[in-house]
Amino acid sequence: EGFLQVLQNKTAILELLTWQSLESRCTGEKHISVERLKSITTFPNNNSGHPIIDRFWRVFESWSDVQRSAYLKFVWGRSRLPIDLTRLAYKHQVRLMTDMNPQAFPQAHTCFFQLDIPNYDTDELMNSRLSVAAELCGEMDTDGTATQDLD
Repeated sequence: EGFLQVLQNKTAILELLTWQSLESRCTGEKHISVERLKSITTFPNNNSGHPIIDRFWRVFESWSDVQRSAYLKFVWGRSRLPIDLTRLAYKHQVRLMTDMNPQAFPQAHTCFFQLDIPNYDTDELMNSRLSVAAELCGEMDTDGTATQDLD
């Protein structure tokens, strides 16, 4: 009822869309496309041939959609990419931070869709640090999570 109340007299559009199509238009695709993320990603403080760029994409491509979604939540506060990528206030940035300890965990700046990473020596180390950071980052807020612990 609430959804129909927001749409008011425009409910005819619901007859044109499947529930899956409506869901993806409202919340983004469940599948996190590497190509779509690449299209909005920059590595602003290093040259285009730096090995960290290929390393980042190899690690990201090896992940499942669940892991990719956790990464987005960590770096952006949202778990899916929107359908329309042209209206983003900030594009995804991966910044190589040469002053960070090469064993350190990455740092995310969710307001700016930005990730700061050290110069990891191997794909395995990057995978490990990014995976743990994404899995343990938790929620941006407590919507729906504060009461889960009480059950």
